[in-house]
Amino acid sequence: MSDQYFRKEQIVEIFKCNDDFLRQLEEEELVHSDEVESVSEPVYLPDQVERIRIIRTLTHELDVNLAGAEVIISMRENMIRMQRQFELILEELVRELKTRLRD
Repeated sequence: MSDQYFRKEQIVEIFKCNDDFLRQLEEEELVHSDEVESVSEPVYLPDQVERIRIIRTLTHELDVNLAGAEVIISMRENMIRMQRQFELILEELVRELKTRLRD
């Protein structure tokens, strides 16, 4: 597990939100906290902090409701996954072309 994590108080301070916002995100299963042995309270790992940042921007700056934010987050994650798959395919094609050109 990553050594980098954020406590709830840090999240509240960074994003200028309140505990209720984080609790609502967890209840809606949009984000989740994790347990770390060295810390007595649940913490948020960087990927969850990024989700909180995006949701906070969507809901407070763009006036998107949580259901809409969930759809946008899901679409974003799918696009990132597809991009990584495309990059892997492209790398494999480049390797294959190099091999064929050498032969």
